[in-house]
Amino acid sequence: MALRMVALGRAKDGCWFARKGIPEDVRDSYARLYGVRREAHLRLPRDTSHHEAKTRHAEWMAEIETRIATLRAERNGEGQPLTRLNAIALAGRWYKWFVGQHEGDPGPAKRWQEMSDHLVWEVIYPEAPDSYHENPEADPHWEWAKEPEVREAVRPQVAELARVATFLASTGMALNATAYALFVDAVSDNLLLAISVLKRRADGDYSRDDTPDSFPPFTDAPTRGTGVSCWELFEAFVNATQPAENTVQRWRAVFLEMQREFAEVGAEGITEDKARTWIHGLISTDRSALTVREIWLSASRRVFSWGREQKRIRQNPFAEIKVDVPRKVQTREDGKAFTDKEVRTILKASLKYAKPATPTERTRRWVPWLCAYSGARSGEITQLRGSDIEARDGMYVMKLTPEAGTVKSGKIRVVPLHEHIIAQGFIEMVNQIGKGALFYNDVTPRRVSSDPLKPTRRRAATARAHLGTWVRGLGITDPEVSPNHSWRHTFKRIAEAVGITEKVHDAITGHTPATEGRKYGQPNVADMAEALKKFPRYKLD
Repeated sequence: MALRMVALGRAKDGCWFARKGIPEDVRDSYARLYGVRREAHLRLPRDTSHHEAKTRHAEWMAEIETRIATLRAERNGEGQPLTRLNAIALAGRWYKWFVGQHEGDPGPAKRWQEMSDHLVWEVIYPEAPDSYHENPEADPHWEWAKEPEVREAVRPQVAELARVATFLASTGMALNATAYALFVDAVSDNLLLAISVLKRRADGDYSRDDTPDSFPPFTDAPTRGTGVSCWELFEAFVNATQPAENTVQRWRAVFLEMQREFAEVGAEGITEDKARTWIHGLISTDRSALTVREIWLSASRRVFSWGREQKRIRQNPFAEIKVDVPRKVQTREDGKAFTDKEVRTILKASLKYAKPATPTERTRRWVPWLCAYSGARSGEITQLRGSDIEARDGMYVMKLTPEAGTVKSGKIRVVPLHEHIIAQGFIEMVNQIGKGALFYNDVTPRRVSSDPLKPTRRRAATARAHLGTWVRGLGITDPEVSPNHSWRHTFKRIAEAVGITEKVHDAITGHTPATEGRKYGQPNVADMAEALKKFPRYKLD
């Protein structure tokens, strides 16, 4: 790959600076993926040496050129394909190249330790899914890091750390989009190993490295089957039907993995036997049969059914596939509700934030209490704004509205605040914050994705996930209990015990009435407020 070098110079403030125009034919795709439309900029600190600046400039150029070449190859159906085996083989070539670049003069060991820490804690860990935050002990080896949505999220930073673009430029190899993703993922699996070797070299240990022997030989890869790819089918489905953002986020992982698995045959080439083998092979200790049935199989069946209806494919190989889900054994006496001890542990810990100064501290201080006295979904609470708290007829209420974010029913729900919430000073906190978000930062601007296939994760959802991690850190580690959602079960249990009718506590928690008849004569806010007077204060002593 021949690089068209652009000038590297000094800006007025002394920093190194370079710019490269993005060709018009790939601007839309480049902007969607990298947030830049017309021109990419490189900026290096003023104290960067001339030699280092030239090196980093060359690598930056290689990265930009590789991105452009990949986008063009994807658009034109060009670029070299790779099987999964060949992607690993090419990663083996990268491994030898990367280690060889630094092995002779690795510099201080601190450099490689810092790189390792950055990769683990600043690149990979922030992409941990909610399920890990809710129960870290269930996945001590971070198997979640190999999930498709995590792979995709970390891929650009892994490629930069591993100098993937420079490696591909040195080989003159252009990959198509699917092959590039397979290759970078294989590099990701081996980057920590390469860093570890270089740290050993920096410490003076030049003993034999056996890792290169573990890679398969590179062979000529077959071309992909003709017709629409799995990802192209999903993209067309999303653009045509415009499903909910949460649905897109969940199903992305399905079709990213399907795209990799069936890259060579495309959507049309998947037989029922292959589809069944793939679906059943997804079940593991980290991915339950229920998850495979309700998300992976459901998504595959729905999208392929749509594709068949729209004449994009001839058959739906997932139509007749079934996944048996074993009956789950429940060993907790309290079921999915918190025990009294767990309640006290969480609520006592929240009170330690007597004067919460940040959104995170306010989340820990108030969200457990609001959930405990309302049975609301934690995501409904973390998206609350000051403007959603109102005084009405001698009481305070919170409006759980789709205007603030996601509400499962899609309808506004107005819930009275329990008197103990008021007594603890919640209204004073709301008045201090004003009308804005109570539990996340809505002041700092953020880049919102315009890609319907990659919706931006809401800050309220991030706050909810971090709260779950915090609760698990308090010792609430039983996998049968959810660190956030179990407040709904706890609230309903107590509500029944003190004589609040099912119709009323369903209205408070936002549960759909069980029958058509129960939808008539729904309780109003005054009815709910009167019922909440029966709900006792939580005792922490």
